[in-house]
Amino acid sequence: MTGGLGIVNDVQKLLDETPMSRAQWTAVAIIGLLSALDGYDVLAMTFAAPGVSKEFGIDKAELGIALSSGLAGMALGSFFVAPLGDRYGRRFVVLFSLVLMGVGMLMSAFAGSVATLSGWRIFTGIGIGALIPVIAPLAAEFANSQHRRFAMAVMSVGYPLGGTLGGLAAAALLQHFSWHIIFLIGAGAALLLLAASLLWLPEPPAFLLAKRPTNALDKLNDFLRRCGKPPVSSLPAPAALLKSASSYAEIFGPSRRADTISITAVNVLFMTSVYYILSWMPQLVADIGHSASFATLASAMAACAGVVASLALGIWGKFIPLRWLVVCQTTGLAAAIVAFGLASHGVAVLLMLAALVGTFLYTSILGLYSAIVETFDPDVRSTGVGFVMGAGRIGAAITPAVAGALFQAGMGRESVSAVLSLGALMAAGIMI
Repeated sequence: MTGGLGIVNDVQKLLDETPMSRAQWTAVAIIGLLSALDGYDVLAMTFAAPGVSKEFGIDKAELGIALSSGLAGMALGSFFVAPLGDRYGRRFVVLFSLVLMGVGMLMSAFAGSVATLSGWRIFTGIGIGALIPVIAPLAAEFANSQHRRFAMAVMSVGYPLGGTLGGLAAAALLQHFSWHIIFLIGAGAALLLLAASLLWLPEPPAFLLAKRPTNALDKLNDFLRRCGKPPVSSLPAPAALLKSASSYAEIFGPSRRADTISITAVNVLFMTSVYYILSWMPQLVADIGHSASFATLASAMAACAGVVASLALGIWGKFIPLRWLVVCQTTGLAAAIVAFGLASHGVAVLLMLAALVGTFLYTSILGLYSAIVETFDPDVRSTGVGFVMGAGRIGAAITPAVAGALFQAGMGRESVSAVLSLGALMAAGIMI
């Protein structure tokens, strides 16, 4: 191969059309584990909340601040740290995020007051918020065309698996240890994944070809050698490179503004429905007379069904156009939320509806994450994905409180579920 634009096409075609190597599958597996760590870290404060409240003697308002502090940090990370991936590389942001998460979790374990704990949760949240917008593009960029959607599925299911398995582990460990163990486990996991990422998570070719950082050719050829593929002799001429960009001005420029606004609106609306049902499902189950343990079982059923459905969709969903996949799954989610709000006391029916909600919820996330990644070119992908997901996290943070206000105003679970299902339905309408 020789220099010029053909090398970009040749390298991308080579990666798209040849079987995935062990190095590529290893990178995808690490991305799935990073997503699981993200899911665990997001819920860590929830797992620790009862112990924190007892030790520091705080009321629900103070606990609410501690719980929300992580969400504030996540928004900061999505908006301001994730875009660094377009300037310094996806790998840099992954490593930096893991350092933030590891230090933040470790220091949270030794916090001597709720104010200190909240501060370290903001710090940890910055790392969490930066990680997902970067690993979502990574999952797509390491995979070939045949397995790209499955790679996105691995990334997507890591999040609920991390939260679900973390919750089960936390329940067992808290019978023998104090709340501090929750954060120590998170810190240890971040350290292990930092080491794994240093060893086995290279910079993806899409970034190297688009941005051409220092030693880009050597890094590209090192990746190709790991994959058992032939090296290239040179990179494209500067004139043939994709336009360099790392600022919000680029994603809101004339050529990208409409797509950025559209996919952001879709994600914000979608996340209002997602975080309503994720946050309130246990309470909805308890409100019709079931125990707390059964309410937890219903949430676990939703997560397990979502994981299985997402992996299946990752394997066979490549035959379905992405846009219509998102439209169908988000419409199904809206219907499932309404049905769950109308559910009676019956155990079998509730578990079946919980599984239906989980199926549509997590497959919708898989499809929408894929659509968000595909919306932005490699040169602005971290910035674009970070902005869209950051906006979605703001909607996610507000929605549980909105639902609480509606319940407080006297609306029943049927009405609140119907109202907050509209976000997913409107998201589907925009995607059509």
